[in-house]
Amino acid sequence: MTEERNHSGTTGTLRQRAEEAFREKAAVMGEDVAALTSEEVQRAFHELQVHQIELEMQNEELRQAQMQLDISRDRYFDLYDLAPVGYFTLSEAGLIQEINLTACTQVDKTRDTLLKQRFSSLILPEDQDIFFRHRKLLFETGVPQACELRLMKKDAAPFRVRIDSMLAKDTNGIPVCRATMIDINDRKKMDA
Repeated sequence: MTEERNHSGTTGTLRQRAEEAFREKAAVMGEDVAALTSEEVQRAFHELQVHQIELEMQNEELRQAQMQLDISRDRYFDLYDLAPVGYFTLSEAGLIQEINLTACTQVDKTRDTLLKQRFSSLILPEDQDIFFRHRKLLFETGVPQACELRLMKKDAAPFRVRIDSMLAKDTNGIPVCRATMIDINDRKKMDA
């Protein structure tokens, strides 16, 4: 529905711009449409038909490009959400901006409950300083960072994860932390 409104709004604007351009062109030419010969009218009509076909072809190309973009976006989200590691994006303040389903499963929470929440709320209190330094160094230096810490899970014992972070920019050019999260609990138990 919104797309239809945007499309019709765009179409209306284009129509207005085209009519203005036509009036300007007619004023520059100084011609009266009634004074055109039948041959000139036929030539103009032919040009209009050719332009219409060109526009239809461009519209079809745009529809195809949009369809391919939608397919690519869906594929990206499938790969992102179903990756074997947790992925998340944090603001400089530590708020979760994006998180994949794997990371949600690791901490046993839904995406809706995690978005816009502080990532530090998932960290065991004794390990929060580790992540604070990790994030601070990342944003100050821009150098990728890695750390190991313990996260809390609903109704379960804390578990160990390795977090690898890098600095990136969001669509507005604002620095963000993009990170992977790997459950290393079993490996740590075996090492112990």
